[in-house]
Amino acid sequence: MIRDKIDVHAHYLPPAYNAMLERRGMKFLDGGFPKPDWNEEIQLASMEQLGIVYSVLSISSPHLHMGDTAEAIEVARASNEYGAALVKKYPSRFAVMASLPLPEIEASVEEVRYCRDVLHVNGFSLLTNYHGLYLGNPALEPVMEELNRGGCMVSIHPTEPAAVPQGVNENLSYPLMEFFFDTTRAVMNLILTGTLKRYPKIRFIIPHAGAYLPVLSDRVAPMSKMLIPEGNIDIAECLAGFYYDLGGVVMPKQFGNLRQIAADSHILYGSDTPFTPLPLCMKLAEDMDRGLDDETAELVYRKNPLALFPGAVSNEL
Repeated sequence: MIRDKIDVHAHYLPPAYNAMLERRGMKFLDGGFPKPDWNEEIQLASMEQLGIVYSVLSISSPHLHMGDTAEAIEVARASNEYGAALVKKYPSRFAVMASLPLPEIEASVEEVRYCRDVLHVNGFSLLTNYHGLYLGNPALEPVMEELNRGGCMVSIHPTEPAAVPQGVNENLSYPLMEFFFDTTRAVMNLILTGTLKRYPKIRFIIPHAGAYLPVLSDRVAPMSKMLIPEGNIDIAECLAGFYYDLGGVVMPKQFGNLRQIAADSHILYGSDTPFTPLPLCMKLAEDMDRGLDDETAELVYRKNPLALFPGAVSNEL
């Protein structure tokens, strides 16, 4: 297995967040997936198994706001402080993408400022939607303005969609299909509402090899003028400007499709631990190692993520 990888899509469960889930008896998440065990020792051990020297950690789905505003604000702050302390403890091993108590707008703007100015964390993880409020919605403009002001890195992560069609087989839990639909919906909304163009300093990382965006690009990109009558947004150009991680099952088909809309310089390695069990992560990593030539592997595993997360520099790289 190729060593010295930088992983931009890994998850953690800070104590405050984990306690919130436990208070609600949430042993299964997102339509049936068991909540994984996590602590820093588990994380470091899995990194060793996967040949990862540096992980960018974020909270996955479900997120922080479960109907109690005060709780969401408190858990966001406590989780971000825990993450910042973890980075301080292991500066050459971890970065953290902070979480926001959305859809609480004012509290989220305040949290962006606190993370940036006090915790010195300048990366954030945003869900595709917050109780039906999708990225690109005008209500989120103050948050986007603040993220843009700081030139922040933003990773997007899917969650339960705002609505699921009735009659769908319940065995198709959200991560199997709906996560991809929701990612595609949120990213296209960012583009079509002009949000991406208004806030060019935000650098977005799209998960899971772009979900269905590579497949739909041939359909939507030629329709730029029809979808955006002003004609001032090029959908293909927008898609090419994102960064994409390879978390999940992406080899060989998804990876091949992704390379048709994004340059190799915009593709990043992701493990999706611990929500993808370690044995499967190892199998997927081996498939990826075999599927990448040496030049592309160097880009995906090291050079590209280093350009975004310079803190990943260590004696092992």
